[in-house]
Amino acid sequence: MQLKAFLIFGFTTICLIACTNDKPAADKQEQASSNSTHDTKIKELETKLQEEPQADSVREQLLVNLVQTNQYDKAIAQADLLLQKQPGNPAYLFMKADALERKGDTSNAITTYQQAIQSAVVFNEAELRLASLYAETGNKTAVILCDALLKDAAAAEMRSDILFVKAAYYSKVKEVAKALSIYNQIIREDYTYMEAYIEKGLLFYDQQKYTEAWKSFQQSTNVSNKYADGYFWMAKAEEKMNKTKEAIDNYKRSLALDQNITEAKDALKRLGEIK
Repeated sequence: MQLKAFLIFGFTTICLIACTNDKPAADKQEQASSNSTHDTKIKELETKLQEEPQADSVREQLLVNLVQTNQYDKAIAQADLLLQKQPGNPAYLFMKADALERKGDTSNAITTYQQAIQSAVVFNEAELRLASLYAETGNKTAVILCDALLKDAAAAEMRSDILFVKAAYYSKVKEVAKALSIYNQIIREDYTYMEAYIEKGLLFYDQQKYTEAWKSFQQSTNVSNKYADGYFWMAKAEEKMNKTKEAIDNYKRSLALDQNITEAKDALKRLGEIK
């Protein structure tokens, strides 16, 4: 599940993660440069901590960089060190939960988000992340949390994401009509919320309603003609409709925009377009 908003809490900015349908990634050269920068930064921060082991601000920066380089166990260890000094710090609990979620440890992530919420009393970002995890597991608590957030004026900036999580729950439990209704609502209120078009299309796709699915995927590329995922899913629907030429063209478009869509490469190989 890919949420749109970037959440800001205290000293750090953390992006909500995708469980499905990731946004197009940076190209390999840019990614390699970014990783190199993070590696250098991590070494610098580790050196500083050896000199000043009580410097919490340095440890916070290290934790963030470890998460950004997918070193989740090390990030969790740093969060635990921070929490030893400040057991109830909601920001530290949030950061630990974020690392656990990215690692795939859903159960412990849920528990830690709950601790962060309890500690902060009001922590809308953590509540949304918690709702997202519940939605993924088909737990109706997701809807309860989302409905509460929708009534909270302080969470107004996250409205589209809250609705998206609520729709994801209904999609997970196969209440398709409710999910479609909410995805349509998101699109009406925020037509640039690209993931809503894809998830709406996937509901039709899973029901083998490929024409309706294609229309939703195609709408996303009308909003942005640089949206690689939209072209990829258009191609998937076109294959199902036996529109091979159109599918090939759109697989190529998706790859031109994002070389990391390996499924598009595989499809073109299967269709005899590339070796």
